[in-house]
Amino acid sequence: MEQVEMPQQLQRLETYQDELTWNLESDEGIVIRPGLIATFFFEKGSTVEVRAKLVECFDRFYSLFGAKLKGQKYMDAKTRKMGASDYEKSRNKILAITDPHERIEWFVSSETVPDLAPEYSVSCLTQQSIHEGWGDKSFFKIVLPAATVFDEASLGQYQQLLAFICDALQPVHGYGGLSPILPYDYHRYLPNEYELAQRFIGLNIDTRSFSAGGFELKSHIKGADWYTILGNEFVEQLDGEEAIRAKLAPWRDISIHRYASGLMIQAGPYPDLGAPNASPPESYVVVSHLVRSIRTTEPGSLHYHLPQQNGFDKSETVSWYARFDGSPLPAAEPLPIQSEHGGRCEAGKPCPESGHWWTPAMENSRQYFTQGELMPDFSRSTYGSTIWYREPVSGTR
Repeated sequence: MEQVEMPQQLQRLETYQDELTWNLESDEGIVIRPGLIATFFFEKGSTVEVRAKLVECFDRFYSLFGAKLKGQKYMDAKTRKMGASDYEKSRNKILAITDPHERIEWFVSSETVPDLAPEYSVSCLTQQSIHEGWGDKSFFKIVLPAATVFDEASLGQYQQLLAFICDALQPVHGYGGLSPILPYDYHRYLPNEYELAQRFIGLNIDTRSFSAGGFELKSHIKGADWYTILGNEFVEQLDGEEAIRAKLAPWRDISIHRYASGLMIQAGPYPDLGAPNASPPESYVVVSHLVRSIRTTEPGSLHYHLPQQNGFDKSETVSWYARFDGSPLPAAEPLPIQSEHGGRCEAGKPCPESGHWWTPAMENSRQYFTQGELMPDFSRSTYGSTIWYREPVSGTR
């Protein structure tokens, strides 16, 4: 049987797995582990309607991974063991809250103690209505093992979960990819997270993201990741969906998925850790160039001040946000020839001119259509809307 070579992104993750994992000296548990995350910033978390959607997201996560979830921290209570009945009580308490001035903080984890890094977790922090009036965003985050990416079924489950959360919460922006996972009580391990960030450019530093929606990310995005989630407002700031698709079309490994109020841009088939002394992941660089104008200009600090220790101060944080800026756009695969004269046609509409047409929504889509023939729609395509482009007749270029 012919052996299939492992994709480079997975090779890197497998090669550096040990460097990404930190154990206590007593070997009593893991305090840093690589994870596959997704973080969402959304509005109206103070309303009963959105809180119900928030609980739906918790329930979906619990239905998939409940057997792994053993601990929780609800509101101001301490982290403690959690069974099915404890989970049910917490979710029902949230659904019963009607006061828009009450914040909701809920952390559900595969660990029962706050000083070990979880393999699985789901968490939220909502804003009070008064703070929403100032533009502050509520926060929702999921964590899965990094090993999820090695199994196609598990990776598909993650991607389906992202789509579900986007449809439920309608995030203003967000991201998903590889990240160091620290304990709930993370403070002593921030220098270790900093060291990992210096070695692996593809890691998203996200330990303190719970506070970002009220500060540096309430009106701007964080930047490029494997998944970069853009609400419609940011899509329009980038000149609209069609312009985004056109700019990214030359890079065939980058795909775009629409949700009800925005786009998810996927930079390659797998998340990319990057590697020491290697060039940054090309697809991340492409997306970073696209979204640079809407990235936060006041990133603050990824860590709080750590005297005499390695950590992200303000200047180091600025450098981290700009980590892809110095890389030029990589060479793109040539697209099939597009006509300057034949134009485009959306699926479901009659072909405006006989000739050969193609669509980026489906590989090997080139075919001949006669004028008046309805253009087909690839509704199951992960690319998004099916838009056809006509090739020019020989001699028109």
